[in-house]
Amino acid sequence: MTAKITVRLGATALLMSTISTAAFAQNADLTLDPITVKDAQAIVQDGQSTAFDPALLPVPAGLDGGALLSTIPGVSASRMGGHGLDIIIRGMQKNQLNIIDAGSFTYGGCPNRMDPPTSIAAFYRADNVIVERGYASVTNGPGGSGGTVRLERAAPEFETGRIFSGSLAVGANSNGHGASIAGTVAVDLGRGFYAEFSGERKQSDDYEDGDGRDVRSGFTQKSAGLTFGYDKDGVDLALDIEKDRAEDVKFAGAQMDSPLSETMTYRLRGGLDIDMGALTRIEGVLFSSNVDHTMDNFTLRTPTAMKMLAPTTSDTYGGKIEGQFEFGQTKAKLGVDFQSNNRRALGYSSMVGMPINLDKPSSLSWPDVTIAQLGIYGETETALSETSTLKLGLRYDHVRASAGEADVVVGGTTANDYYTMVYGTDFAEARTEDNIGGLIRFEHELSPETKLFAGLSRSVRTADTNERAFARGMMGVPSYVGNPDINPEKHTQFDIGLERQTETYGFTATAFYDRVSDYILQDHISWPGAMKGVTTYRNINAELAGVELSGQWNLGQVLLAGDMSYTYGGNRSDGGALGQIPPLQGTISATYDADIWQIGARINWASKQDRIYTVLDAGETAGYATLDVFGTYALNEDVSLLAGIDNLFDKSYATHLSRSNTFDTTVEKVNEPGRNVYVAVQMQF
Repeated sequence: MTAKITVRLGATALLMSTISTAAFAQNADLTLDPITVKDAQAIVQDGQSTAFDPALLPVPAGLDGGALLSTIPGVSASRMGGHGLDIIIRGMQKNQLNIIDAGSFTYGGCPNRMDPPTSIAAFYRADNVIVERGYASVTNGPGGSGGTVRLERAAPEFETGRIFSGSLAVGANSNGHGASIAGTVAVDLGRGFYAEFSGERKQSDDYEDGDGRDVRSGFTQKSAGLTFGYDKDGVDLALDIEKDRAEDVKFAGAQMDSPLSETMTYRLRGGLDIDMGALTRIEGVLFSSNVDHTMDNFTLRTPTAMKMLAPTTSDTYGGKIEGQFEFGQTKAKLGVDFQSNNRRALGYSSMVGMPINLDKPSSLSWPDVTIAQLGIYGETETALSETSTLKLGLRYDHVRASAGEADVVVGGTTANDYYTMVYGTDFAEARTEDNIGGLIRFEHELSPETKLFAGLSRSVRTADTNERAFARGMMGVPSYVGNPDINPEKHTQFDIGLERQTETYGFTATAFYDRVSDYILQDHISWPGAMKGVTTYRNINAELAGVELSGQWNLGQVLLAGDMSYTYGGNRSDGGALGQIPPLQGTISATYDADIWQIGARINWASKQDRIYTVLDAGETAGYATLDVFGTYALNEDVSLLAGIDNLFDKSYATHLSRSNTFDTTVEKVNEPGRNVYVAVQMQF
């Protein structure tokens, strides 16, 4: 047995013990326990973040990012099909979270979030993924009050005498007949230059829930990436060109499907190690991402009385430059970042049997909305002693939001007409904000195995395109209208926790409280002539609180592991609950490790959730528990096989965050997959 096998399969055993319900075709989840695999460093977790290497994950390549992330303690996901699971951290979602792929931001093209950023991000190209819960750093761009997911990349490494390296992952699953293949090949071009080629294809038909019902969830997704880079003598530079294409994506939790969604990303990133006194390194990135998204109700399903088509675009560009310094026991980062996102969404309609006239739109839901944010930040980390560390951060953001087509008449009405009807204002003039955030965090080692930590932060996030500028109605009657004068959210968060790691056991326990001023609440009001009322946005005061626990016990060849998380969300202005808050939930697992093979079982559970907000929640949700079994086997030092059965007893259930099932009225929510058998082969060369 070589050390290479031991390291990889040791990491695999730890990861397999905590993979959660539903495998492969966007039905797979992964839980990461607070374990560090020595030498490999496969997983590293502390009270506020989890870091892992996707290449060591014991699942086929190409999982949807939301499915991959959704069972980390404190992280959940909203499902409306088999693709595009939308993550929630500490009760926060959408642009309350930052998703950063190798330094770039991409915002989806769907107002209903069929394509959240995690569904576009290239996880299969990442060398390291870091999930931060809460506001952990001022360096991650504007907002991010709920947390940040960062996908990081490194230059490829080549063995002596070899100019190629790469990996390949192939997998299949029974429920939905899903299949996936993903691979990366790197070529050493000499003198520090390299090229890296990556590709991925995944597809699935509709899966069945535990009662044997077909759930609209089929999709096909293809992506490819090309990187030309240089890495030598303290200089690293890389140019990325990436394309993602999702086809025939079906959604049980939406009134439309997406026949096509395409994303092009261009990114130039790099850094320079220098010796100029306190200045030790300069890093920077420039990026551009362009999303073209189409959804309709007739290509993949039979329409009712009216055919609807909605082509949308979301174009983002920006950059960042950062200087890194060392002053004695203090490390510092000073930087400037910028991002601008422009979104435009048209709507067309016609009677069934009649062609849609593309020269005559019926709505302009996103009227050429641009949100630009320029930020300046500074952050320091100081070793106060051998056992104590203090982090300080300060950030300023200038925000400018405009709607270039708010006065354009579409369907007999302008967006400004709707803003005036509902809020008594318009978007004739741009809105600006000046937002200030910061943090202080203290960590102290009580012993070599035990660490205490606490943090206090203030973060501000501006309203997104829907909250600020969405405009839709019919025949002059509004149905869904954003608020141009909405205030930005201000989060004041405090967290405290304890972490202990020994040779035989370890645990991490964290508690947090977030007091929110001007929380942006999606509301629903009655309106004359609008049968279903009007969706609106307003500011309230709110609070979020919770706990996150995880731990493991190593009994030699047997590893016991578990995690649990709970979030409370309350409306301090009106009383009652906030929406889309997950219940108490967690996992318990046991894995037997026989060196070149492992087997294990895992229970995934959640309690009922009866604290609901009817505007966003489909209803109360019953508790549930499911059982998974799994195993891995090393064929040789470069090839491993993994297989398992998720939801072994074929239980029928839905998580609380799942969308309402608008396609099948016999069920309330979009159910999770029933029993699923999966197999995968992973290879490195």
